[in-house]
Amino acid sequence: MSRSLGPPRRHNGKKRGLSTGVKGPRRSGGPPSIEGIADAVVRGADELLRVEDPLEAEAWASQVLGTFYKVNVPWEARELLERGVPQAIVAKAEQRADAAGLAALEALAAVGEDDLAGIARPAADRLRARGITAPAWVPELRSVVFEDAWMMLDVYGDHEAYFATYRYPGRKPHVVNALYDKAMGEIIKDGFVGYAPSDARARVDRQDGVAAVDCEPGAMARRVIDAIANGDLYLDNDWTPEFKRFRALILSRMRLLPKGRPPKTPRPPTQRQRKQIVTEFLSSQSGAAALDEADAIAELCLDYSCDYLGEEPFRWSPIVVEQFMLDYLPRKVSLSMAQVRQLPAVLREWVSFALTKRGLEERWITETEAAVDRWSRDFRRAVTDTEQFGLAKRLGNALLADGVDALDQASVQRWIDDFNARPQTERDSLLGKPPT
Repeated sequence: MSRSLGPPRRHNGKKRGLSTGVKGPRRSGGPPSIEGIADAVVRGADELLRVEDPLEAEAWASQVLGTFYKVNVPWEARELLERGVPQAIVAKAEQRADAAGLAALEALAAVGEDDLAGIARPAADRLRARGITAPAWVPELRSVVFEDAWMMLDVYGDHEAYFATYRYPGRKPHVVNALYDKAMGEIIKDGFVGYAPSDARARVDRQDGVAAVDCEPGAMARRVIDAIANGDLYLDNDWTPEFKRFRALILSRMRLLPKGRPPKTPRPPTQRQRKQIVTEFLSSQSGAAALDEADAIAELCLDYSCDYLGEEPFRWSPIVVEQFMLDYLPRKVSLSMAQVRQLPAVLREWVSFALTKRGLEERWITETEAAVDRWSRDFRRAVTDTEQFGLAKRLGNALLADGVDALDQASVQRWIDDFNARPQTERDSLLGKPPT
């Protein structure tokens, strides 16, 4: 594929469950036939005739859709599967023209997004018009009601775990859980739908480092829906198998609620305010102040938390430390050797300063400082490994090597135009092997 410079593009409870009849595409030998996948799923729909609980039917449909979400195949094949398989299943279910086919269509219409529900529901209506009888649980699919919601927060602010309770009239309540992860790109990375202990919130209150708080349903719905949409933009991320299995069902439940207003995004500190923060840091941390690169490293910490993470200046945690040291800096930032040597020491004092400003207890500060120590050796290895560099960092290094002033826009544009005119082999040779 040709590499040219330009804007980046994005290609864009109960443990027991029913079997979908398929295990997902195989990596070797290319993806299986979409028709074959749909056949296997619809043959497995006989299980829906033995279901008594409508939640099991919805979980079956959600698992069917989740099987083909972000599968481990090349992205072109992945997009084909994600678009084509659900439509093929609807067509095969209608062709089956019996109670099992109708059950599959009703379950898919209940949890599918508008484009899928828009073809599954009319197909189910056509089968019903032919005299085919739906299972007894089908009318209940449209009767589920919301009861309440709460959320669990961790002490560092990395995660928000939402718990929403729903009920079919006359049945016991079930819980929808979604874990919002700020550190992994503001996505929902884990979740489940099922029957949970009635004292789940009380159990959270007894845990160390977390707190259970009330949650406004509309705000929860917007957060979860928007975060799932954000995750959809990634080619790969840290989603759990459980999230993929319940993704469609989590979304369908959140869509039952009014979508609240988006949360207000705090304004990042101005450059003047950042300089004041750095000055305060250096005056309070004598060990960092003794190092000649401390102010530059502190500025990097602020840029990362305020601009890259989009957070207030002082949200640091063991997870944030790991990502800063092993991902952000190696991929995006060119450091001098003095900065590489001094960064762990300065960062250790920075997280102490930042978390003290947030009012965290000493044990959480110590835990975060320990993360700096734990990742220091890997950081030094990663930040000097050219294969870890991102394209922008490679480009910046190439510009500097050619003597181009990065602040001279005309000179930079001439260099880019020249780069784009070169043969691909020469481009690859100049920028090196892209990171995997």
